[in-house]
Amino acid sequence: TLSLHDALPISVAVQNNNIAGVIACAAGLPNTAQPLQSKFNYFGMVGVYDFNLTELQHQDQTLEQNGFTHQLLTFQGKHAWPPAADFEMAILWLQANAMKENLQPKNDSLLSALNTNYSGQISMAVASKDFIKEQQLLAGAIKVLNGLSDVSAYQKQLTEGLNANNYKAAVEQQTQLQQLELSSQQSFAQEFTQHDDKWWAQQINSLRHSVKTAKTQYEAQMYQRLINFLGLLCYLNTDHALNTGDLTNAGVYLKVFKLADPQNPDCYYLSAIYYMRENDRQQAIAALKDAAKLGYSDVALLLTNPVFDPIQADPAFKDIIIKAVQNVSKQ
Repeated sequence: TLSLHDALPISVAVQNNNIAGVIACAAGLPNTAQPLQSKFNYFGMVGVYDFNLTELQHQDQTLEQNGFTHQLLTFQGKHAWPPAADFEMAILWLQANAMKENLQPKNDSLLSALNTNYSGQISMAVASKDFIKEQQLLAGAIKVLNGLSDVSAYQKQLTEGLNANNYKAAVEQQTQLQQLELSSQQSFAQEFTQHDDKWWAQQINSLRHSVKTAKTQYEAQMYQRLINFLGLLCYLNTDHALNTGDLTNAGVYLKVFKLADPQNPDCYYLSAIYYMRENDRQQAIAALKDAAKLGYSDVALLLTNPVFDPIQADPAFKDIIIKAVQNVSKQ
C-alpha cells in the first residue's frame, strides 16, 4: 500500500506487479506510453477545491475503462491532506478488497466499519445534494462489498439515482465545467507572465464574484479551483524568479500570490526569501512569522536554506523555528 501526495511514487505501483493497492492523495497516475493494466487497487482522495480534481475525475473514468478496482473520494478542501477519517476508509477499503481476493480472511467487524463509512459519506452527499458524489459512492460500495455483505439497499438507491433528472443534469453540467476549467487553466498558464499584478487582481476579483453568484455548487467549486490554480502558478513562477535572481518579477508574482491564496504559508516563506535578497531582514522575519502562523512546518528547509544564514542567530528566527516545530506536531 502506498500513501502519497504526488504522482512519482505511484509509478512504483504502475511498474511493479507486487503492489496490491494504492492510496493516492491529490495526485493521479503518471503519464505513460503503455496502456494501464489493472494490477492494483486504487483509492484516490482529492478536495473539491483542488486544482487537480478534474484530472483525477478523468483518471477515474480511465481506471474504470481499464478494469481497475477503484474509488474516488472527495472532501471539502483544497490541495491538502484529507481528513483522518478518509484515510481510515481508504485502509478499510483496501482490506475489504484483500478479502475478496482471498489475501486475508473475512472480517465482519472491518466490513461493518467500511459499511458505516460508506453510509455516512452517502448520507452527507445526499444532504448536500451532491448527486454525482452520491452515485460514485453507491457504485463503489456495491463493487467492494458485493459478495461480502448485503448491498441490495445500495443497489436500489443507485438505480433510482442514475435515472433521476437532477443527476443527469449534474453530469451534463460537470462535463461543461470540466472543459471550461481545463481551457481556463491553459490560458492562465500561458498568460501568467504577460500581465502585471493589477491585471491579475481584476481577474481574481472576477473569479471571486463568480464563486458568489454561481447557480450550483459545482460551478462555485470550479471557479474557486481556478483561483487556487492561480495560486499554484504564483508559487511556481515566484520560485523560478527567485532562483534566477529576477527580483523584479518575483515581487510582482508575490503580490498576485497574496491576492489569490492569502492563507498559503508558502507565499510568506517565498516572501521572506525575496526580502532577504533585498537585504531587508526585518521584513523577512515578519514574513516568516506570518508563514509560521499559517502553519508552515518545513523546519529542515528553514535551517538549511543559506539565504537565512544572516538571521539564524536572531531570537525572532529561533522563535519561528519553535513555532514551525509545533506546526509539525499538529499535522
